[in-house]
Amino acid sequence: MGQLHDRLTHDPAKTARRGLLGLVLLVSALVAWNLLRPAPRAADAVAAPAVVGTGTTVGDMAFLRFRDDSRKIEVKAREMVRGEGDVMNMRGVEATLPFVSQGRPASVTIRADECQYQPGRERAAFKGNVELRTDDGFELDSDTLKYWGDKERAFTPDPVRFKRGALSGSAMALEYRTGSGVLIKGDVRVRIENASGPPTDVTSASATASREERFVTFTDAVVVRQGTRELKSASLRLDTSADMDAVERATAIGDVDLLSGAGDPVPGSAAPASGTKRLRSQRLEVVFRSKGILQDAVATGAASLEIEPGPSEPAERRRVSGPRLRFDFDAEGRLLSLHGPRGTSPRSGARDRSLLVSEPLTPGALAARRVESDAFVASLDPVTGAVRDAVFEGSVVFNEPGRKAWAGHSGFDAATGTLLLTRDPRIVDEAEGSELRGREIRIGTRTRAVTASGNVRHTVAGKGRGGAGLFGGQEPTLLTCRDFEYDPGTRTARYRENAFVRSGSDEVRAPLITLDEPGPGRRRMLATGGTTSVLHPRAAKGASKEPAAVEARSREMQYEEEKHRIVYTGDVEIRQGDILTRSPEAIVLLTKDGETVDRLLAGEPVEVHQGVRRATGERGTYTPASETFVLTGEKVVLYDVDRRLEGRILTFEVGSDRIRVDGREEARSEAVFRRKEIQRP
Repeated sequence: MGQLHDRLTHDPAKTARRGLLGLVLLVSALVAWNLLRPAPRAADAVAAPAVVGTGTTVGDMAFLRFRDDSRKIEVKAREMVRGEGDVMNMRGVEATLPFVSQGRPASVTIRADECQYQPGRERAAFKGNVELRTDDGFELDSDTLKYWGDKERAFTPDPVRFKRGALSGSAMALEYRTGSGVLIKGDVRVRIENASGPPTDVTSASATASREERFVTFTDAVVVRQGTRELKSASLRLDTSADMDAVERATAIGDVDLLSGAGDPVPGSAAPASGTKRLRSQRLEVVFRSKGILQDAVATGAASLEIEPGPSEPAERRRVSGPRLRFDFDAEGRLLSLHGPRGTSPRSGARDRSLLVSEPLTPGALAARRVESDAFVASLDPVTGAVRDAVFEGSVVFNEPGRKAWAGHSGFDAATGTLLLTRDPRIVDEAEGSELRGREIRIGTRTRAVTASGNVRHTVAGKGRGGAGLFGGQEPTLLTCRDFEYDPGTRTARYRENAFVRSGSDEVRAPLITLDEPGPGRRRMLATGGTTSVLHPRAAKGASKEPAAVEARSREMQYEEEKHRIVYTGDVEIRQGDILTRSPEAIVLLTKDGETVDRLLAGEPVEVHQGVRRATGERGTYTPASETFVLTGEKVVLYDVDRRLEGRILTFEVGSDRIRVDGREEARSEAVFRRKEIQRP
């Protein structure tokens, strides 16, 4: 995420700016050369020897030298023939004229095999091996070069070649008009040599430049290449400084495709080289600081940045896309941040979304990941190019195999490797069929750990077996708390502060509830810190009514799915209907399908209350389906108002006034008592 792996200028940028602009500016200034102005005043002209009427003068001689507005102009020719009117035909021509370049005096020399000059119409036509040279090193060659002063136009319809220092190029034609600038047409080619790296080549169908507006534009099938880097676009415009010696802004428009080959590092960083990088958009605008240092770059119109992995990187392709991508650089031209601002489709008015995607190159080797949002901004380390943090805004959606998340706002911290979801966040685990909600949710991007806080609600889909019971049945299991954490390494979830579980009609409450799953069908739940549970046994077959709920309190409670049992420990109190038992431990055994209560075992010892009656023994067995509780031991004692009875087996029936007491002898004896009243202790 997050990295711009190419730029429009790099080490040869300074040479490119000066060379390319030098070409355009010199063509515009020199081809329109100040030499070809209205004819000099007669008083200032110095006539050449023996130039009278028509005729020919042979020899390397100066046939015209004059001053105009303090300019010294000199023309030489081996031969001159005066034609009709004021037309002069010259051969072996060499013209030298002064001009001002960046406030300093300079000169240009034009040589040609022939030249036809009409002073009256201010027109000159050079032909045959035309050479234009300046004393600061600019060269222009062509077969023809024409100047029409009355039209303020200089042009050639023939191929031209140009060079200045490290820059050279060619085109099929050239034209200059005052006010319109220079137009170079037909297979325009520009090369910039770079001593420290590969040359830069620019090709296009045409190019224009304007000194007044300070710009250069390449149009139609523009291609810029340097080494493994290549930029393609319909047009490329360079806006320059006031003195036109530096590019301040570069704009590529129309099917922009910027490709950087494998091995190129992030501009200005020491980060290891990655694979190929490709930036596509309809418009790419780059702004430079002084000395050609990158300031920012903005790609608009279905912008996307695609990065292939390097040799030492995970085998996955990364892609960032959106209606607009903005890259910001520091004072040294190093990438600082990547923005995906909010965008709206111009036609429909609908929101355009930013998208970050990571796709494995080998199916199954890595997990594909996807982040979608209305806007995002990522900050990067300017030295390494690594992402420091990122913020996603507006309808954020995260996708990875088996898991999906939503939020109104999300922040990523690379130092801690955490992703924070806020503004009604939720996570859906498709494999478990669960949904997690809370005020805040944190995801460990390296560990896949999850934490949540504030009104946490975790819903787990039922197994679809029918019936009731913990984690069974068709109804989902709901878990709520204030703080939640999940460790994927141990597959353990912890619910803290007012933790609550509802599975079907069964409920569990505790300060801390822990769930883990060592293996399929082996889930365990541990509730600690003082627990309360309510279980609803299933009625026996043929029963006319549902049995009363089983309510339990204890210091701890543990549910083991594999063993189909619930173990209560520490000051255990269990009530069903009017029967209450107290014991240090109690075990609830579930049916084989784990869907309902089969039996309850309490002890040792155990104390039973039913209204005003109280009984004590070693062990107790409760059967919810028949709503009977059997108390056993070497000495079972029953207290009923003013009576006391001892035995080995005592049987209670929920809601009944019958109690059976079996004596010590092998032969059974039974005593039946009528309850005077029933009340809860």
